[in-house]
Amino acid sequence: MQVTRKRIYLAGGFHSGWQSIVKDKLKGFEYLDPAVHGIENPTEYTRWDLEAVKGADVILANMEASNPAGYSLALEVGYAKALGKKIYFVDQIENESISRYFDMVRECSDRVFGSLGEAVDYIAIAESY
Repeated sequence: MQVTRKRIYLAGGFHSGWQSIVKDKLKGFEYLDPAVHGIENPTEYTRWDLEAVKGADVILANMEASNPAGYSLALEVGYAKALGKKIYFVDQIENESISRYFDMVRECSDRVFGSLGEAVDYIAIAESY
């Protein structure tokens, strides 16, 4: 009997390489990673991203302090919530004036973490078969 791997959508910034950390530490999952699809056309990458969210079992939304806005992350989390997906939000926002705009993202999330490491450790246990 073949076990289907859970699919995790990686929402968040593209510049720090955090996705590689997740993939290295969490084995046995299939990753839907918009940082690697290479699509530059907004119509096409929006379609890809939303279809990937739809096909995911879990959304890992990582809002790093260096992310300038998080608009796409917020959209992806909202869409995932509407679809009934499990959402884990890593809240690393340091600027209080930005943080207050993420209350809805926190409320939509099944669990909120202060660091990527905490989220990865939790997912390793909570989402494994």
